[in-house]
Amino acid sequence: MTYCETAIHINEEEVEHVLSRFTQENFVGGRAAYLLDDGTYSVDAGENDLRAIYDNTNGIVKFISRYQSEVPRYEKKIQSFAAKYDILITAPLTP
Repeated sequence: MTYCETAIHINEEEVEHVLSRFTQENFVGGRAAYLLDDGTYSVDAGENDLRAIYDNTNGIVKFISRYQSEVPRYEKKIQSFAAKYDILITAPLTP
């Protein structure tokens, strides 16, 4: 798994709602994001290629791609979504 270069700032209370909106807008058959047993969120409508993890220390959501080759595609989706909703983006601090 490879971390995407873009992370987004979200209040902890809004994480699931914002990630669900991201999923619904960016993936065919998009449904609500949901928390998995390992503490990551499924955000790609069941494709299992993109996960999100909330870093509560820094107040950011980091995205993790299964395939390095897909990172540029996901970066565009994350950045476009953040711009649309005026969400602050940043580079993840550390994996």
